[in-house]
Amino acid sequence: MSSYISSFESHRRFVLGLLALVLVLAFGLFCLGVYLQPLSGDLTRIGSYAEKDFGWNKPQLEFQPPLSEIGRYEHYYDVVVLGDSFSTGRPHLRWQNYLVAAKGWSIATLDTNKIHVEQILENPVFRKTPPKIFILENVERDLPLLIKHDQSCDATDLLKRVGVTTRPSPVTAPFHVRKFQGLANYVKRETAWYDIKLGYVRDYLWNSLLRKLLGDAHTDAVKVGLEKKAPFSSVNQQALLVYKDDLRKVAWWRKMNTQEISCQFEKIRKQVEANGQTRFVLMVAPDKLTAYADFLLDKGLRDISALSELSGHLPGVMPRLDQALISAIREGEQDVYLPDDTHWGSSGNLIAAETLLTFLLNP
Repeated sequence: MSSYISSFESHRRFVLGLLALVLVLAFGLFCLGVYLQPLSGDLTRIGSYAEKDFGWNKPQLEFQPPLSEIGRYEHYYDVVVLGDSFSTGRPHLRWQNYLVAAKGWSIATLDTNKIHVEQILENPVFRKTPPKIFILENVERDLPLLIKHDQSCDATDLLKRVGVTTRPSPVTAPFHVRKFQGLANYVKRETAWYDIKLGYVRDYLWNSLLRKLLGDAHTDAVKVGLEKKAPFSSVNQQALLVYKDDLRKVAWWRKMNTQEISCQFEKIRKQVEANGQTRFVLMVAPDKLTAYADFLLDKGLRDISALSELSGHLPGVMPRLDQALISAIREGEQDVYLPDDTHWGSSGNLIAAETLLTFLLNP
């Protein structure tokens, strides 16, 4: 009996000791998480970088509630947007809010990962009550992938359109994008201890170790060196976090040259505008390597964007968001892109909305 009791006590001490060790490790991870600050950006998440270094510290303007709908197209809307995460992610922050605030338009936003252009064109709502504007939005790097399965097309009609700079526009009144007082508020990045995610802290430790030992952790986000400080509100302004596919875009764009890409979008434009009531707009969100090219330490990465050439093939179709965003960054506008994220901050979304509206007024 005493042997049984002794064995039980030994087992109980072992279990308690193991539990104490787990609690100490969990507490240690939690304390490190408080130091690193709670996860906020997609690049810090997929790259295991610290929010204390790359988190934005300038308050961002958010609309509460969002002024446009995402994921539904069941009745008439003035504007229908088919876009990626630049249009569907963080709806409180997105550029569509500024369009609604400025023009009072009703806007529906659909996800390119869930629906295709053809499905929208076949929607009874689109056929019976077509929108004034159809916006196809996509990030620069993935643009060839958006149409890679389409059949090749004859560029004859596209070449005829080069040089055409004026087209009818449904927008007739001047706009004032900044008139949104009472619709939006500035918010700070969350740094509360209850937002700590231990999985993020664990990944940060592991990938930091790999970077120390092997020089690379092979994560989906990479840190690119800068020649000079970039206008970010983060602590670290000497490095740029980018999605790894930003570095692969050159190969993707070469597989389908800009004329072929333009030809494919010209086909889409014809389909969208066949009803005589809807205007088609291709809205390309430049990636961070394009937007911050002036700051890059590696000069070989400074001139890899083909957006200027693409826009030359698509007059009256593609607003130059890249030019507007790059100009603001050169002038020192902070957090045009969030330093810990792939996407625009509130200033970038505002610039995109202003550029789009100006384009609609002066195609």
